[in-house]
Amino acid sequence: MWNILNKSKISVLLPKQFNAESMYPFIARAVNEQGDAHCKEITFDFAQLEFIEPVAVVVLSNLIEYFSQLGVKTIISGYALTKAVVYLDDSGFFKQYLGATLRPHAALRDTTLPLELVANPKAIGYLYEQMIPWIAIQLNTQSMALATVRVCLQEDFHNIGDHSGVNVGCVFAQHFPKTSELQIAISDFGLGIPSNVRKLRPTATDSQALVLALQEGFTTKSNVRNRGAGLPLLMKYVTLSNRGAVLITSGKGNISAVFDGRGTKITARDRPVSYPGTLVRVILKTDALQALADESEHEEFSW
Repeated sequence: MWNILNKSKISVLLPKQFNAESMYPFIARAVNEQGDAHCKEITFDFAQLEFIEPVAVVVLSNLIEYFSQLGVKTIISGYALTKAVVYLDDSGFFKQYLGATLRPHAALRDTTLPLELVANPKAIGYLYEQMIPWIAIQLNTQSMALATVRVCLQEDFHNIGDHSGVNVGCVFAQHFPKTSELQIAISDFGLGIPSNVRKLRPTATDSQALVLALQEGFTTKSNVRNRGAGLPLLMKYVTLSNRGAVLITSGKGNISAVFDGRGTKITARDRPVSYPGTLVRVILKTDALQALADESEHEEFSW
């Protein structure tokens, strides 16, 4: 499906501030507009990295996994023990890709759900047994009080196998108590949403395909379980009930959903850079999430 363009070796610097915007020029240095790899061997240079958001951790992991599938050799270099590198070390990134942590005392932080490669057969189990209990701990509540959150996130995990064409996805999450935000990033390096949508709507651009995918009832699957309600439900819940935000990137399409004071504001854009696979970034407001969890718990145990 995708190719290696030539046998050259290139080095790509990670951005100083690696986030949802700077990820696009970073990806463009590694793959072309069609998603083909620029070279046979690529070095990711950490020398100038000062800050990295959870979404960028997943983007970096996703690219490494993507290149591995293509047969591109990846090298990690230039890392000094800066705050950003220490954060990645504590998050399990270097253990995943170098085989060991950089520091013997590296340890997972209380507010971090470590970087995980989730295989499709275990994806829903991971959601139920690891992610939801972790969110419950962050909110000091019970897992059963987060049933709506769990249902909304299920579509992303189903997507790893149902739509992507690959059997593994990258997951990472971080709680930011100071800003009352919980950020979850999930990505796979498969076919992407636009490619699937164009099976039914051949002329749709990537951004138009994402808009279609977010219409309730629209689905490229025929099985009963997946009736096209998952992503629309996620968007509505996060923006309306939680006042949070959702960002979805796939191919050259990018779509965001935020609460604008009256309802859900959805903005679709075409990007010059093709993202290999699908990336979903969810930003939850923990104060609103706590209130909803408390209400759910009260209803659950009221007799």
